[in-house]
Amino acid sequence: MLTAKGATPPSHSPGPNARKRPGKAVALLDDAMRESLAAWLARQRWFAAKDRRITSVTIDDTIPLGAARLSVVSVVLDDGGRQTYAAPLGDGDGVADALDDPPVARRLLELILTGERVAGEHGEVRGHRTMLAPRVPAAELPVRRLGGEQSNTSIAFGDLLMLKVFRRLAEGPNPEQEITAFLTERTTFRNAPRLAGHLEYRRQDGACMTLAVAQELIHGARDGWTFMLDELRRWFTGARADRTPTPEDVARSAGVSLDALRRLGQVTAELHRALASASDVPAFAPEIITPADVARWADAVRRELEDARRVLRDRAPQRMPDPSHGLRGLVGRTRIRHHGDYHLGQTLYRPDTGDFVVIDFEGEPLRSIAERRNKHAALRDVAGMLRSIDYAVVSAMPRGLDAWARVWHTAAVDAFVGAYRATADGASFLPETEESFRRAVLVFELEKAAYEVMYETRHRPDWVLIPAAGLARAAAALMASGEAGAA
Repeated sequence: MLTAKGATPPSHSPGPNARKRPGKAVALLDDAMRESLAAWLARQRWFAAKDRRITSVTIDDTIPLGAARLSVVSVVLDDGGRQTYAAPLGDGDGVADALDDPPVARRLLELILTGERVAGEHGEVRGHRTMLAPRVPAAELPVRRLGGEQSNTSIAFGDLLMLKVFRRLAEGPNPEQEITAFLTERTTFRNAPRLAGHLEYRRQDGACMTLAVAQELIHGARDGWTFMLDELRRWFTGARADRTPTPEDVARSAGVSLDALRRLGQVTAELHRALASASDVPAFAPEIITPADVARWADAVRRELEDARRVLRDRAPQRMPDPSHGLRGLVGRTRIRHHGDYHLGQTLYRPDTGDFVVIDFEGEPLRSIAERRNKHAALRDVAGMLRSIDYAVVSAMPRGLDAWARVWHTAAVDAFVGAYRATADGASFLPETEESFRRAVLVFELEKAAYEVMYETRHRPDWVLIPAAGLARAAAALMASGEAGAA
């Protein structure tokens, strides 16, 4: 049963000019409405606490959006945790997502394109536009809600813009807004959507949260994960269980997928070079990796491994390598801003040109905004993509063709990593030796696989064996390196 009232977030402290009466929405939140709102939140795909029960719901603020309102909703969970969500709701009876209403979506975009401010009870929404924002009125653009939402909701406006509305809110700039703004305004990197502007919610105490971003809509491209699965399934149709292909066979028959991964390796290195290109911007200036950084990262990997071992139980490797040994070759190189949740599903593939566009710079959804904004080793992105390549071949592989999958996987890793190293050669974020590169990537693969174990356990239990196998392979490879030690 929900409590009759929920406490506001500890950081919420209205300024001296705040109105003293409670917000209208709070006054109208009776028990039935709280129950309805909690049930609605729990059903949404973007609700982050699927494994917890909501014990309290509070509407901290409401901002008028014409025939709807933007509600800033805080929930308290049964473990004592608190989360905040953006919920555009209709003004009628019941709880309904107002983003299904085109005028409401247009209103949000209009706020960005005009730089308008709209006041609520305890804060305000502000729009911010970049120099690339189009001059066309939002009211003239057709609206189409896009599917496949995870932690956000995406809406297309004609063939011009995409509005991405973030559902779970946290203080500080969302990396999606911060990184795409930097790439748009400070670099020549054009393999990411350019930013037209963003929308923020600012409380009266000055705390700020990113609500949405407006980006250029990418045309003539398809989801990179789907493209790779289709190519692999096509390739597997020519496979025979009674023979194992040679590397030459794979290079000849799987050329499209391998060429694509070479290009993706180049794009990834070009992205990292762009993110490391501005020493005069504090949030993006490269910083020297110290022994303390390596010790902190190794501790984080150990925590991820302990969580994964607890979940996997007897399916976890009996011995784990000491991550600090694998990371020591990074000392003296630089840590930079990076994608943070890099996999094939965060790319768009352009069949006409064979090129890739990198999307979704929010970072891993289970991590805090502060963690996602931290500078780190660029090789975490490399490891993330290698884990995605593993997911792809395992997902596409028919029964009995494990040998074919292993040969393709080796060729795919060589294609991606080889192109990445060649394009990033000489960059300050790249380890100086091939062995240091290999060991660091293995540690970050271990970290990513452990993270995936936890994610799949919570969201897709049937998939957990894929990261479990990847974790075991990375651990064995590090142990075999001779210097990895044992945790």
